[in-house]
Amino acid sequence: MSEQSGFLSIESKNIFTILKKWLYTEQDIVFRELISNAADAVEKFSSLQQDEVDGRGAVRDARDAYSEGKYLAEKYAGEISVTLDAEKNRIIISDNGIGMTRDEIDRYINQIAFSGAADFIQHYNEDQKNKIIGHFGVGFYSAFMIADHVAIETRSWQNGASSVRWDCRSDMSYQTTEGTRAEHGTDVILYLNESHPYVNQEGTLKADAVYEIIKKYFAFLKTKIYLDGPDFDHILVNDPDPIWKKPEHEIQSEDMKQFYKEFYDDISDPLFWIQFESADIGVKGIIFFRNTKNQTEELDGCFRIYNQGVYIGENIKELVPRFVNLQSGIIECTDLPMVVSRANIRGEEQINDVISLIYECLSQEVTIGLNHLFESKRQEYEAYWPHLNAFVKYGILQDKIFASVMTRKVVFEDLYGGHLTIGEYLQGDRIAPNADLRETHDIDAGGAKEQITVYYASDAIEQAHYIRIFKQCGLNALLFDHVIDQPFLRRQELVHPGTKFIRIDSDMEALLQGSLTPEDEADAALLTKKIQNAVGERLGRLELKVSKLEQRGITTLILHDEKSRRMADMLEIYGMLGAGDVSAKEAQSKSTLLVNLNNDILQHVAHTEDEAQAYLILNQLFDLALMSQGAMNTDYVGDFIARSEAIIGQYIQR
Repeated sequence: MSEQSGFLSIESKNIFTILKKWLYTEQDIVFRELISNAADAVEKFSSLQQDEVDGRGAVRDARDAYSEGKYLAEKYAGEISVTLDAEKNRIIISDNGIGMTRDEIDRYINQIAFSGAADFIQHYNEDQKNKIIGHFGVGFYSAFMIADHVAIETRSWQNGASSVRWDCRSDMSYQTTEGTRAEHGTDVILYLNESHPYVNQEGTLKADAVYEIIKKYFAFLKTKIYLDGPDFDHILVNDPDPIWKKPEHEIQSEDMKQFYKEFYDDISDPLFWIQFESADIGVKGIIFFRNTKNQTEELDGCFRIYNQGVYIGENIKELVPRFVNLQSGIIECTDLPMVVSRANIRGEEQINDVISLIYECLSQEVTIGLNHLFESKRQEYEAYWPHLNAFVKYGILQDKIFASVMTRKVVFEDLYGGHLTIGEYLQGDRIAPNADLRETHDIDAGGAKEQITVYYASDAIEQAHYIRIFKQCGLNALLFDHVIDQPFLRRQELVHPGTKFIRIDSDMEALLQGSLTPEDEADAALLTKKIQNAVGERLGRLELKVSKLEQRGITTLILHDEKSRRMADMLEIYGMLGAGDVSAKEAQSKSTLLVNLNNDILQHVAHTEDEAQAYLILNQLFDLALMSQGAMNTDYVGDFIARSEAIIGQYIQR
């Protein structure tokens, strides 16, 4: 073979400077590019071998391009090795793939497809730097980011092909000579400087760092990758047959859980997982539903994206729906168009169609998986609900596909510890379990009235008094106690205008059958006057209303108009009302102090002539009503304690 030398045919003499400054931000990309090229070479040779075994001959395009090839081995095991030669301060990336001839070296390496590169580069500024490589395909030349001297030793798969060596330095001068490689494949040799980041202060190569880089980018590449170097003796770095790619019937649950914990460095097992594959768009993967650890970890999960086995990024918003990204997963694409070599996704219109299909695929797979869990394993679904709560509701608010199915599959804990969908609640489960109170309470079970009411509690502690009353009356309500429940509630009211949501402390008088007969009006007026005299200015903006409830055990309740209370809550959320500013909130809300004339205590107060006793009882009941709402002013706590002690003292004396 005659020796050949010259300069690379690029119009810009500063192309390597451009590579270093503009095109790559991380030197780790060198390994991604060169190992990806090696994997491509192995895949091409494997395709040729497979076609030969299948009796079809070599790939037609390849047959046209090459002379008559030698017969390929019946069994071919492609592999890539990365060798850290500390003695000679070099890195060798080797494969046993298709290899190259001298003509191919000249065509694909020497003559970089940089038609008018210098003029073209002038049209790009710093903000557009990520577009350049997509036009030129110069991934191999990232090698010069870490080496001033790069060599190639290669031998083509073709019968009779000679080994070729190519050497190039950063001044763009190259030399092609006869090589020494005996078998088909390619070695890319990087000669490092001592000052390079991959060289330790002691002059040895950082094998651990290289191992982690390869592991990051090629964890699941189907071609085996081995690392040789200091403390690494031909160690297999990747997992060509990962558990998440195996058929479901071959997977042991404990093995998958262990894989998840190691891969995501999570101490907790995943709740469950959904495997998916769409051959039409070339996407395959797995979605892990995370243990949120009692809702303390509801931040984004981690979706790692691979293209043809090569890691390209995580949590890519163009591919992963925002709500799906609350979980973690792995996505592998076989035909994801890339720009900046293998780094970023292209943005052209036709490519956006592919990206949109992958995006919709993930949304559909999550929808199908959760719907199946709800329909076939309801108990498991409910057991997982504390972890799925925010995820499902957020997904409904964000994604139309998901919302179209899962809106009817949202479950809420009820007052008795069970789980109901809104539909199940409206169909009759608004009554306490095992109770039959439909004749006693005006509860519409699904359409008898124009407007259907869903009663809910937003805080089981603050509204404990009202929850107790609901239970005493044999009624049921749903717990809307997550921060996302209020926007979810508003969305449901828009979607279902015939349904209204009422908090249990809002419309209780009608629910509890409160009313007054003409015979009660005198006692009601008497009690009203005594309350106004005893409580006085403390009533503030509260409307006072005396009614006769069927439930004799109820004394007083503070009820809020649902619409104005929601407005007050919203103002508080947006900082327009101070948190805990009871007086300001009362001013915004339309609230009522409901007093039960049917209660024995209040009957006594209405007819007693002991004004001091009436004063003490009415203020005590008023404070208890405020406390049931968490609305007692701190200025009155001392009075409440003193009154409580006085009542106890009087009880002891009697």
